[in-house]
Amino acid sequence: MRALAVGGALVAVTSALVLAQGVAASGPGSRPPVQCPAFSAGNFHRPTTIDNKYLPLAPRTRFTYTGSVQKTPVVDIVTVTRSTPTIDGVTTVEVRDQVFESNVLTEDTLDWYAQDDAGNVWYFGELATQLPAGTHDGSWTAGVDGAQPGYIMEASPQPGDGYCQENAPGAAQDAAQVLSVTASRSVPFGSYSGNVLQTKDYSLLEPKNENKFYAPGVGLIEAKSITGPSEDIQLETIERGV
Repeated sequence: MRALAVGGALVAVTSALVLAQGVAASGPGSRPPVQCPAFSAGNFHRPTTIDNKYLPLAPRTRFTYTGSVQKTPVVDIVTVTRSTPTIDGVTTVEVRDQVFESNVLTEDTLDWYAQDDAGNVWYFGELATQLPAGTHDGSWTAGVDGAQPGYIMEASPQPGDGYCQENAPGAAQDAAQVLSVTASRSVPFGSYSGNVLQTKDYSLLEPKNENKFYAPGVGLIEAKSITGPSEDIQLETIERGV
């Protein structure tokens, strides 16, 4: 997932798969090794109740982000829908992510998430549509062609944790590392001091790393590139009951 795109703190990482070998252990451009958590559909008894502290996804909630990509103004609208498709044996919550560059829709993506019994939020894939071409680069579905789900957000993230977000070889291979749970950040939606989760998110297929910031009870408040093309989007509004 572009905007919401978030080691198992509470889910065992047995039979894990090494996703990355990394170029360095730390630093903005590093890609430290991570392992994909062990997945079992039997660990999801209320999968569509996503009330994780750092990534609550209540149906009919709309998040609007504004910012820029390489000086081009961007609006990113993320809507938690009421659709609940079953993917890899788990009922998921479908989230629609629409990116507008200079007021033109350039990407329209459906992402699928579910929360396990321990409180980890898992990422089950995406159908990404790039416009105006109508292509679907980067799309993947857990359980199809060997693709595996991963964490988008741990139940209890701790600095130093690393986790696989998605593992669809050749299509989408993203990972994240927890940098802090005591960061501070100010965005148009509000200011948060000493309680913000900061992660470094990176792809093994693209030379781009970014920092993401999550406020408790709110969710993602900012995504900012730290390598590659400049990009910074910040949370502006949250609407409920849409």
